[in-house]
Amino acid sequence: MRLPQIEPRPVRTGGRRQLVVPTDFEARTTKARTTVMDASNQQEHPILQAQAWGVVFLEKSRGVEPGAIVIKEPRSMAAVLMPVDAAAALAATGPDSGDSLTIVWIPTEFTTPPSDERGVEAWVEGGGDPLRQAPVRAGIRTVRVFWQTTRALIYASAEQLQDAIDAVIRFTVAQRETIALETRMDSAWAHLDADAPLTHAVTSRHQKRQQHVNEMTEMVARMRVTYLRLSNSLEQLDRTISESSKRLYSELTLAAGLYDRLDQLEEPIQFAQD
Repeated sequence: MRLPQIEPRPVRTGGRRQLVVPTDFEARTTKARTTVMDASNQQEHPILQAQAWGVVFLEKSRGVEPGAIVIKEPRSMAAVLMPVDAAAALAATGPDSGDSLTIVWIPTEFTTPPSDERGVEAWVEGGGDPLRQAPVRAGIRTVRVFWQTTRALIYASAEQLQDAIDAVIRFTVAQRETIALETRMDSAWAHLDADAPLTHAVTSRHQKRQQHVNEMTEMVARMRVTYLRLSNSLEQLDRTISESSKRLYSELTLAAGLYDRLDQLEEPIQFAQD
């Protein structure tokens, strides 16, 4: 999906950097609030009020674009939101790129019929392989999130949307890094088993495998770094993140079992490093 290029702008409140969304965000959310005020005169369909954004993740080393969401842990990245047509996004049926993320927002000012909710959530489920990664559901108060690998659905009011998007983006990075770490650990077991003879006296024949040993040592060291940075990300020590975003992020990580999954990885990574 090719996203239109727009210029996001930063938003600051009391000197503290907050989640930034594209330039027309305020106008769009103002329209949503106005629609709520006029609801007594005209019943609006919630799906027609949906809005969507494509999220592009950039390595921080490439420079941070104005208005990007800066992510420090578990990986130094920046996320840029670009508005996309919600109807076109929800109509997508083919697989998405593994590093893409599409967020759809449905305002909670409107009551979503169960049939519509099931249809939109089916779209979310199509954003990943349920046999490899189960969808994640979480929420706080009147904010609900349904997430699956490359797609996320947010039910929230206009006032809650910024923090909700912030939490979803940060969770997406943590979840993907955890999955990647689990995959690397799974593939490392075969190498560790094959290298078992190297735990004894090393012969001249074993010396030929020195390059392989060096590569494995480097790989395991990188796994350890990823593990530590993921652990830091769960602690949410970044003071620039709002409390509302932190609470929703915590609920998402709990629903995805990130704490337990990292605990299961600690000993295998330590064993491989030893």
